[in-house]
Amino acid sequence: MKKINKFLLLVAFSAAAFSCSKEDDATPEKSLEDVSMSLSGSSSVISTPSAMASSDDTYAGLASSYVAMANAMTGYSQYFKPPQGAAKSTTPITVANGRVAAAQTEYLVYTWTDPQGSGMSLAYQVSEESDKYVFEIFMKFSQEDDWMRFIYAEETKDGSEGLMHIYVAMNGDDAVFVTYSWKRSGDNFDFVISGIEGESSFEITINGNTKTKAGSAKYVLDDELMFTMEWDAAGNGEWAYYVDGQVDESGSWEV
Repeated sequence: MKKINKFLLLVAFSAAAFSCSKEDDATPEKSLEDVSMSLSGSSSVISTPSAMASSDDTYAGLASSYVAMANAMTGYSQYFKPPQGAAKSTTPITVANGRVAAAQTEYLVYTWTDPQGSGMSLAYQVSEESDKYVFEIFMKFSQEDDWMRFIYAEETKDGSEGLMHIYVAMNGDDAVFVTYSWKRSGDNFDFVISGIEGESSFEITINGNTKTKAGSAKYVLDDELMFTMEWDAAGNGEWAYYVDGQVDESGSWEV
């Protein structure tokens, strides 16, 4: 039980931070004003069995916490909805912590000022490439500052695959705080959270079945497998803790 503490700490740190199928090639072209990321506006990206989510078992709770970390990505979707009155243009934003991709030929940009009176300005930019759409959020803390990239996201036009980078914008560089990536295949949804915690890198891979809500999670720290979990449609599951690539402890839970 002592060994689980590092995982709970990771969950606490990350939580504080914040069904589509392929279409054929004849998909009609969309206006950029009608384009949105498939996960934008969703309250969750992965669901778990209700009995597991409400269980007081430590490991069932940890599995639910990993899923909650994935669902925390939806908190950023508020930025992908420009408020009424936002200024609109087709001139791409050039930023200090990134470069505009040369392959993109058309942009739609919305800019607005924080309605709370902080003086901060925000911008939402969407553009199109041959097989995907690109969504970006920029910010600047005063009118005298340069635009800084806060969020970069892209998704294939059929919604089957995408990623989102959250930047440490306040540092004025291109450092990525956390990355979310996802893939869909039928009822299977794979979601990966990766980032840096202190001097260590972590990656959490979560697989969920969108119909049954059965799933699994895998935690890798500094490229070393540390923890795996798997649960069924009822919410019952199994877990294993690894040392040097070998199972050191394992167990199960029932809900």
